[in-house]
Amino acid sequence: MRAFTTFCLFVAFSLAHAQAPAFKKELTKIDPYLQQLMTDWQVAGSAVGIVYKDWVIFSKGFGFRDFDNRLPVTSKTLFGIASNSKLFTSMAAAMLHEEKKLDLDKPVRTYMPELHFATGELDEKLTLRDMLSHRSGVPRWDGVWMGSGYTLQEILERLQYMKPTLGFREGYLYNNNMYAAAGAVTAKVNGTTWEQLIQSKLFDPLDMKLSTFRFEDAAKRGEFAKDYLVGKVDKKLKEYDLDTHCDCWAPAAAVVSNVDELNNWVVALLNGGKYKGKQVIQPKAILETMKPNNIASKEMVYDEVFYGLYGMGRTTTDYKGHILVSHGGVISGYRSTIAVLPKDSVGIIVLTNTAQGTPMASAAVYGIVDRLLHLDESPWTAKIKKELDKQDKKSSQERDSLRALRVKDTKPSHGLADYVGTYEHKAYGKIVVSIDGNQLRMKHRLWDEALEHFHYDQFWSTEYPDMAINYSLRVYKLHFNTNEAGKIDKLKTRVGGDPEVEFVRVKE
Repeated sequence: MRAFTTFCLFVAFSLAHAQAPAFKKELTKIDPYLQQLMTDWQVAGSAVGIVYKDWVIFSKGFGFRDFDNRLPVTSKTLFGIASNSKLFTSMAAAMLHEEKKLDLDKPVRTYMPELHFATGELDEKLTLRDMLSHRSGVPRWDGVWMGSGYTLQEILERLQYMKPTLGFREGYLYNNNMYAAAGAVTAKVNGTTWEQLIQSKLFDPLDMKLSTFRFEDAAKRGEFAKDYLVGKVDKKLKEYDLDTHCDCWAPAAAVVSNVDELNNWVVALLNGGKYKGKQVIQPKAILETMKPNNIASKEMVYDEVFYGLYGMGRTTTDYKGHILVSHGGVISGYRSTIAVLPKDSVGIIVLTNTAQGTPMASAAVYGIVDRLLHLDESPWTAKIKKELDKQDKKSSQERDSLRALRVKDTKPSHGLADYVGTYEHKAYGKIVVSIDGNQLRMKHRLWDEALEHFHYDQFWSTEYPDMAINYSLRVYKLHFNTNEAGKIDKLKTRVGGDPEVEFVRVKE
């Protein structure tokens, strides 16, 4: 921990504008608070921006973008902002809506008739507003893109295999694939790619010159933060070496940016779409993204934070009597939160390059609001750690409950060689099962793992505790099935947190 305390004291500081006089005193409390959060959560590097009205009052880096080489984070350091990309996609759609180039409430196949979904009702009724507010009834299906290398077009072709688990507009189910498709639709309407749409409508007029859409491009443009995680077992900082980044969901999570340029974005959000005196975004387009279309949270985890209402690409809640509109982001080891308090004319950006950065970002936003607005200072680190401990305990109990179902001393119904083969699903591609010594092995995309016999014809893949921080990287539980002739011809499994599906054996 001493190393973290030391590196957190090394900071790079820049102010794009003069500090608003009203907050000079308050900012002196924020800096040490953020440095303490860096230590509390063992975050390698972070950058924080604060906007008041059209002034940038704080834009600063903490810790390291490259921990081993002690390269510091500055306000220009680029991070993956992950799902904070969604507001760029929904804002572009809202702008096209205001320009009468599309209608957010018309069936999306009006603009892209080649799109097909899993039900006739979705084909007939699903709109851009539905897709952008997560009310399609279709769950995440993140396993479809995870580690796939698919193109955006290949994701669009697989939408028809992603079955809903709720009725249409029945509730809130977060879905990156629907955002990817919505981005493709808006791009088609605009006659460009999605990247060109965002570049021309938002990046260029907002002077977001270093911001880009790919990690590789970011590394060439300037300071790009490596990403890290803290090992769950050894508690040591290590590089996040398993990358699930994919251009296939670019409209949902691809933007790479820094706090200096995101400050410009937040200035526009706070000032009715104006930046440097120019009307960059129509005021009505901003309001469209804030209109509540769905209930994102039906539970008050903390007394200070009210239930969440989802618009398009951001959630609105009440924080201690103040309207707070925000969104989080998670991709690889990057974590981000961007929040605005529209009635208070305050915006906050927190970017981190460590997988444990989500709680730090939440504690930073809430703590900054407490200090800027002279609210009672809640002990956010303690409160969030208590909640995380409760969640970890619940997850462990669920895992133990599954393990307890194991029937001891059972054997597979067939010799191991009979399970060997290639199994295919139209959305997920192929799982290859082979023999390695005296046990089975599976390969699916990035994952090449030994299989442990659980019981009967069930086999589980290896569990990696250090990767438990990433919701996508869960254990594969393979359940093999036989046909009428008694031959192994299918396997059932869940990829990540997706619903269970069948992979059919390919004839060889």
